[in-house]
Amino acid sequence: MTILISFTELLLYICFSILIGSFILMLVPEDRRPPVYVPKKLLYIAAIVIPLAALLPVINTAQILAANRSFSFIFKNVLFTFEIGKSWIFIVIVTAILIRILVVKSFRSNRMLPGLALALTILILLGYTNSSHAASITEWSGFIYHTLHFLSVTVWIGILFTVGFFASEKSNWQAFLKWFTPLAVACITVALVSGYFTMGIDINSYDDPDATILQEYQNSLIVNYGQALFIKHLLVLSLILFAIINGILFRKKSEEPGFSPVKWVKVESVYAFFVFGTTAFMGQSWPPHQIYSLVNSYGASPLFKALYGGELVEAIKSAEKTGVFNISIAFGLQSYILFLLGIVFMGITIVASVKRRSAPVSFIAALLMALSLYFGVMMGIQ
Repeated sequence: MTILISFTELLLYICFSILIGSFILMLVPEDRRPPVYVPKKLLYIAAIVIPLAALLPVINTAQILAANRSFSFIFKNVLFTFEIGKSWIFIVIVTAILIRILVVKSFRSNRMLPGLALALTILILLGYTNSSHAASITEWSGFIYHTLHFLSVTVWIGILFTVGFFASEKSNWQAFLKWFTPLAVACITVALVSGYFTMGIDINSYDDPDATILQEYQNSLIVNYGQALFIKHLLVLSLILFAIINGILFRKKSEEPGFSPVKWVKVESVYAFFVFGTTAFMGQSWPPHQIYSLVNSYGASPLFKALYGGELVEAIKSAEKTGVFNISIAFGLQSYILFLLGIVFMGITIVASVKRRSAPVSFIAALLMALSLYFGVMMGIQ
């Protein structure tokens, strides 16, 4: 069930990105963007998938609570009294209105309708983030931080997805970059700041209220949530690297004959897909609020155990005080060599992009950069 819910959450991220990216580009004058055509059927599918995918966590919650009792009774109770259920009802209602607007024949020609569709999609997004983990454990701050984080990412990635996979040619590329580059920088900035505060809520230690966020981050590496969070951050680093390549280094090259910037936008979009995947996995993993209880109940992350065997995990399980197993990181020669490799692979990514224009080499080099940095940090754990 966990894998299925993670997959549906990934679908949610993709559907939100397609809708938001498509509607924003419909509002942009044709001379300020490349020719983009998103099939209306795809917009219908994306809109319909959102409430269907959002329903699965509601069903899962009802199944957990039902045990040997009537599922239908518990499901109704979750639907009308739990925040996750009420949010789903809100999503269904607003989605129905959105689909009704999409049906209008003059949808593309009437610029008011894409604007209204964008507003409705953002309302659906608010309904979704209202039932997030960060929103459920704080009064307002978690909801605001998570919403800003999710919205900024879907605006940035949504436009990328749409241009990367639905642009027919590269005309008006310079005009497109003039407004998209500052927008992407703003979205990345908002995503990083709001993501930091959201992370602070999600990994907040209940065992040690005085722990710093760095210590909480280090401790979280023991469990699946922390591993996924760390991998996500490394993939975001690769994603930002390609954003710099596409938005800055390729700005002048886009006018050269035979050069296809759309191909490189697709590479950036694939990394965004990986980020969405790790985020979806995090959404279905237990947050590391109580590491001691979590490791004793569900065990450590398989990735962590693969690197450190069972000694450290057993030390955590047998500990009586939380302070005994606070994770520390001290980098040695192996870590520094791996960090150096990471820098080398970063250089290869840039050179392969700018000089050789080889998308496969750049893609693999960026992935190896993330892997080198991952093992470099993991090798320093004590």
